[in-house]
Amino acid sequence: MSSEDEGTRHPDELLVDMDELDRAGDFRGGAQMLLSHHPPSMYGHCLRVSFMGRSLYLCGRCSGIYGGLGGGLLFLMVFQIQLNPEWFWFFVSVALGFTTIIDWMSQRLTPRKTTNLTRASTGFMSGLALAIIFFLANLAYMLVALAAMSASIGLVGLIENRRRNAYYKEMQEELDATPEATTA
Repeated sequence: MSSEDEGTRHPDELLVDMDELDRAGDFRGGAQMLLSHHPPSMYGHCLRVSFMGRSLYLCGRCSGIYGGLGGGLLFLMVFQIQLNPEWFWFFVSVALGFTTIIDWMSQRLTPRKTTNLTRASTGFMSGLALAIIFFLANLAYMLVALAAMSASIGLVGLIENRRRNAYYKEMQEELDATPEATTA
């Protein structure tokens, strides 16, 4: 593990020796990644469900999203809620959805750490937002919501790449400035 990786390690990540993982566990590991989409070193971001001596890790934020989406759709359908005017409910759903985007972006880009309760809560609000958008059945609203999520992911990726490139450039400049260290 490079010193750059150690510098970006979050306190809630576990140390995992990658040599201990074997090919026999690849399928099981792949299935686990579908449910948690976090490597074992980041299971601190997951909700652990234990059953018959086995643990299943579910992404905390995604569990909230699925719960909010399912519960929201069920509530809207069972009680036959009318969402009028549509534009108002679309803006409500955007506000609810931004709670997750803000939580995720601030966690990725700042030293601020969040808890699984916060992840699940903001995920639940995003799930409710998705339920409202799906219930409105307006393709334009769905596309705007998708564009907002995609833009936030792209923005975080861009910022992280720039930080990483600046770090590598700084390290290269340090190596270039000390030629005696490379010849010794």
